Amino acid sequence: MGKSTIILADNDEKFLAPLELKFLDELDDNVELEIITDTEYFRKYFSSPKSGKILLISEELYDDSLQKHDIDNIFVLTENIDEGGTEDLIITKIFKYTSPQDIFKQVTSLSPIDKSLHKEKETTVLLVYSASGGVGKTTLALGISSALEKSFNKVLYVNAQRLNSFQHYFSNQSTLPNSAVGEFANTSGNMFGRINHFIRNEGFDYLPPFSMALTSIELDFSVYAQMIESAKATKKYDVIIVDTDSTFDKYKTDLITLADKVFVVVNQSKSSVCATSSLLKNISCNDDKKYFFICNNFNESAANSLTTEENAQHFIVNEYVKHFDDFDSLKISDLAKKADIQKVSYLVI
Repeated sequence: MGKSTIILADNDEKFLAPLELKFLDELDDNVELEIITDTEYFRKYFSSPKSGKILLISEELYDDSLQKHDIDNIFVLTENIDEGGTEDLIITKIFKYTSPQDIFKQVTSLSPIDKSLHKEKETTVLLVYSASGGVGKTTLALGISSALEKSFNKVLYVNAQRLNSFQHYFSNQSTLPNSAVGEFANTSGNMFGRINHFIRNEGFDYLPPFSMALTSIELDFSVYAQMIESAKATKKYDVIIVDTDSTFDKYKTDLITLADKVFVVVNQSKSSVCATSSLLKNISCNDDKKYFFICNNFNESAANSLTTEENAQHFIVNEYVKHFDDFDSLKISDLAKKADIQKVSYLVI
């Protein structure tokens, strides 16, 4: 049986280049990849009958005659997902200016590509951490979880804190039943397999909160690392997002070591910057593929201690998430629509 053909067509070579690399990286030589960037060649190419599994095409090049070809799925790259045109049911619109990862996920999730063609990927564990409280770490972690889920990723959110208080973000605010505590106390074997039925889903999967602090139910903080390792081994998730408290101890260094990526969340206040600088005296963040610094709740008109000379030698912010005036009215799904949170989510995978 011959290889399936995927056609990528857009006049913008710079736009197609990273997208081409993404398809090649994920599908390797299991498919025939046809790249078209010249309008004249495009017209000549489709002047005779063509067949293929997928056509991913810019809105400028698209016209209805392409539906006459034997192509299973046509995806139109648009600069405005809400605008009219190309409304046929066999056409799927994709917002053009998003990440290659996001576009690839949408295309392969909505088209019949044999999943066996994909290279097997390891689950990415993202640790969202801050050296001090009050920087909006949990809000950011939940927003990233939702943004990744909307980009066709399977996500598990774990609030790894000694006292859980995040349940107000969800519709179901009930805590884990007492029977779950016994499963966590049993640290042998496949912990995630035993507690999997307690996992809930509100867009993405999440571990519900414990009813009391870990010390009150006689659980050791290390249960989080054991559960996360167990969940990662199942390869059920693309990403496990671990939202943890600011305490720095042996247990926290274990989570940092376990994580594939660490988002260190900071804000522009002097106290937050000072706390983050102090944290860096205890851990090395030189690996710029693992450690990322995110300034959350950024206010352009306020004093910014991140740009002072004293901070210049300590760390550099990778992304800024601006202050949301409508924060109190936002749901988790609303956070995923914020452009700044979407940009941060692109750093994950």
